Amino acid sequence: MKKVLVFVLFTVFSLVAFVSKPAYAKDELKNSYIYNFWGEAVPSAPGYELERVINVKEYKGLYNAFSSLQDIFVSDDRIYLVDKSITPDVPSQIIILDHDFNFIERFYLLKDQDGKIFSYYDQATGQMVQDRIIGPEGIFVTKDGDLYVADTAYRDKSDDSNAIPGARIIHFSIAYDRRGNPFYYVKRIIRQPENMIGKTEFLPSKLVVDKADRIYAVVRGGNEGIIELNADGSFSRYFGVNKMRVNLVDYFWKRFASDVQKEKMTKVYAPPFNNLDMDADGFIYATSSDQNTIDFIKRINPSGEDVLVRRGYFSPSGDLQGSTTTVFVSVSVNDYGMYALLDETTGHVFIYNFDGELLTIIGEKGSTKGSSIQPVDVAWLGDKILVADAKNGRISVYRPTEFGKLVLDATKAYYQGEWDLAGNLWLEVINHNANYDIAYVGYGKMLYMNEQYKEAKDYFKLGNNRTYYSMAFKKYRNDILRDNFWLFITPIVLAAVWVVYTEYKYNRKGGSN
Repeated sequence: MKKVLVFVLFTVFSLVAFVSKPAYAKDELKNSYIYNFWGEAVPSAPGYELERVINVKEYKGLYNAFSSLQDIFVSDDRIYLVDKSITPDVPSQIIILDHDFNFIERFYLLKDQDGKIFSYYDQATGQMVQDRIIGPEGIFVTKDGDLYVADTAYRDKSDDSNAIPGARIIHFSIAYDRRGNPFYYVKRIIRQPENMIGKTEFLPSKLVVDKADRIYAVVRGGNEGIIELNADGSFSRYFGVNKMRVNLVDYFWKRFASDVQKEKMTKVYAPPFNNLDMDADGFIYATSSDQNTIDFIKRINPSGEDVLVRRGYFSPSGDLQGSTTTVFVSVSVNDYGMYALLDETTGHVFIYNFDGELLTIIGEKGSTKGSSIQPVDVAWLGDKILVADAKNGRISVYRPTEFGKLVLDATKAYYQGEWDLAGNLWLEVINHNANYDIAYVGYGKMLYMNEQYKEAKDYFKLGNNRTYYSMAFKKYRNDILRDNFWLFITPIVLAAVWVVYTEYKYNRKGGSN
């Protein structure tokens, strides 16, 4: 009997060990991994695959003049690239492509509406020179085709030269020459507003523009938050200031330090933002690379409050394992609440849904095809992902795999309120990858929205999502109480009636005596 029992136990433990999901080191899995509830890197079907690599330097229309990619903006029918000059003999420029990556044009000179080139007096040479885009780092294109370029032209403060007219936002619009050919002319140049307060230097790096033509700009070293400018270019406010981690040791000593000692201590400022994007509802997604900040990604409402939904296993923060530190340098949000975060350290792109759940990880850093030496920006092109490499002037184009397309379509359907379609798609995802926990959560959301709370909580449990499990369990408990109300209330009513009756009999008997 003992031998039989030992054999059975051995068989059971062997099967458990065989079917259990193994934990891996992140470096063992490269890009085909995702994080589970316990923060372990586990294998996952790839959500994206490399489609092609665009070498911007090879476009003939650039006349071999190219320096460093800084930003990508995708409009309804165009792709805009920002090329920042790193040498005096190569001009900075804006490069325009169509959605098939065919070259359309480039421009760098500042012209008025009649096509006349702007000029300014160069104090260094004592001559009039043509004005052009100097050191751009960001671009935004409105629905009507207007361009806003953040012409940072950052200079070291020790440089006393005033010849370079940087630190500005250039607003371009479209005009037509005598032959009917379109060209971009300068509609206005926005420099530091006279009514701007605070100590922040006006060095706009990245920017977005809302439907009311208000400009939101991230500036270099802007510790006071994102700058909001009114439609006329005047200063409105700072908002969305970053919260920082508190050093308990420094806090302790400052509590007992004298005023003189406090003056000598290193001053700590709020971590600055380094990039931003705007969703269809006008909320701003902003990233910070400062390791002292609490949240590296925020979704900021018009009141300046962070309203990013964080219902995933972990707050959106990139890699949870490994020896490298995640440094987000770019964010791009699509029309379905999904946002892509680019990590400068590893070259990974982390794609999250509106609830802050990690959907997939793509890309890598390196010199092989499709990898990036200096990843600088990420953008959506439909369902495709574009990653810009500042160092080699290339754009890696990733397209969804069959598995990734199912995940994207399911996420879109849920975001648009098509619960049943989303549920069916999540079931297909489970068939492709039974270890993809987010699929169980996604199917549970469909059941939850259809008020099938008992089944929903079971799927949330399979997906290890405690937040949604608690929500479904609360609804399920309320349904049980409502459906069995008289079953619970009848004994209470009968007990109350019995108490009243016995009291009545007792008092009546006492009264007769």
